[in-house]
Amino acid sequence: MRAVVSHFGGGHADALQTGAGRLELRSAGVVLDGRHIPLSRTGADLMAALFDAGGGVVSRQRLQSVLPRSGENTHAVEMAVARLREALGTPDLVKTVVKRGYRLDVVDPV
Repeated sequence: MRAVVSHFGGGHADALQTGAGRLELRSAGVVLDGRHIPLSRTGADLMAALFDAGGGVVSRQRLQSVLPRSGENTHAVEMAVARLREALGTPDLVKTVVKRGYRLDVVDPV
């Protein structure tokens, strides 16, 4: 237990530097710039797919595959991303890449 607490509590969890601050992924949400933001299961699944891409573009089809019961409804991805942006309180953290998909606003190291 101590190892888990020291690993995740000590800032050693995988993180991305974004335009909104340091982003760490958690099972039920994210920590953005030191502030824990709880997410729904769908929001957490979308965020995990975006986080794993490390700032790269994730296609709508890939995001649709992580959504439960989305079927062939591409509108479901758009609505889920809109809800994720609202929950984050930082709409610019998830960027739309026209005709390709979505990506996190990751700051590239210089």
